[in-house]
Amino acid sequence: MVRDIWRLVVAPNPVLDEVVRGQLLEQSAQASRLSSLLGLPLSAVVLVVMAAEHAATGPVLLWTGLVLLVMVLYVAGVGVFVVDPRHRRSYRDRLRVFTAFQTLGGLAWGLLPAAAAPTAGDTSVVSTACAVTVLAVAANVVFSSATPRPWLAFHLTALVAASAGLIAHGEGGVAALNAVVAPAAVPLARYMYQQVARARVLARRSELLAHDLRLEREGVERMNLELSEANAELRQQATRDPLTRLPNRTLFFENLGRSMRHGRRNATPVAVIYFDLDHFKAVNDSLGHGAGDELLRQVADRTAAVLRSPDVLARLGGDEFVVLTHDFGAGPGEVAPVQVAERIRQVLEVPFDLAGNPAVISASLGVAVDDPGLSGEDLVERADMALYRAKQLGRNQVFVAPPTREALNRLGRAVDS
Repeated sequence: MVRDIWRLVVAPNPVLDEVVRGQLLEQSAQASRLSSLLGLPLSAVVLVVMAAEHAATGPVLLWTGLVLLVMVLYVAGVGVFVVDPRHRRSYRDRLRVFTAFQTLGGLAWGLLPAAAAPTAGDTSVVSTACAVTVLAVAANVVFSSATPRPWLAFHLTALVAASAGLIAHGEGGVAALNAVVAPAAVPLARYMYQQVARARVLARRSELLAHDLRLEREGVERMNLELSEANAELRQQATRDPLTRLPNRTLFFENLGRSMRHGRRNATPVAVIYFDLDHFKAVNDSLGHGAGDELLRQVADRTAAVLRSPDVLARLGGDEFVVLTHDFGAGPGEVAPVQVAERIRQVLEVPFDLAGNPAVISASLGVAVDDPGLSGEDLVERADMALYRAKQLGRNQVFVAPPTREALNRLGRAVDS
């Protein structure tokens, strides 16, 4: 048993970082402040009991006033100098302040036996005073066990003051009992502190682990976002023309295939308009390739401005552009795509401003309407052949690819019927 007590007294405290020690101090100080509010009703009860035990009313009233004054100072002082984050001090400074207030509180409660002057031979008042003192010490155990130094300051100060009062009233035996009990406070304080500290350390480790996991999750989410953005950028680079930001050949043929399948299922026409710029090489030769690039960007912007929302404009390379138009309602057959092509031809006749240098160009356009049996590549090739024919006829005009033989055969069968 002696060995166990010795180990308890000299056992090392858990290794605590500054955060845990600060948390323990604030937890103990806040709990002790709340418990101090019990001083008001408790001191009133003590006053009534002491009056019933025929104790001297004046000294007990004085003691009650002292307890209430200390309570007010304690609650306010600990709140400002220990708990309030706006007056942040070091751990050691806050611990010293808390210990001083605890000493003041222990002194106030320990003075009760001195204030309660008993009648000669009547120990009931002394017993009541001792019971109140023990109750205050016990409450301090509950509310201040996370910080052993302030707890011991309250505990020992209360016992010393109470013992002095008991000796003054001839109660040396009870005072001697206090002297025997007082040393037990040291290992008890150490034990309670170790238990609370271990619990706080575990909570702190859990908090740090949760923080690390949260940071790791945020890192994973950030990495996933970066990967998504990188994939979107790669998709953009793989399907967009870097100069005009228009769909490139790959993306255009994906849209064309879907539109052809949709058009054939719903008996709605699909057409391709293939065009390039007349005398584009002359702009490059006279103004430079930078001006040529700027011209291509302006051509893309102008053309997109006259197209309908379902139409798709793409750049296939060089000065060659292609338009996919479908679901149009301006007219049956090839009338509607020709109207779209004519709008493109007209808007490109307006002079361009290339960094202060005017440039006048035109466009030759070929139109091909989808027909069963054609693939996407076949439809674009027919539009390209119509474009070549428009150039042969003098440029700056629209030429429509003639219907396929199969289409003519269907038309003949329809007329015969």
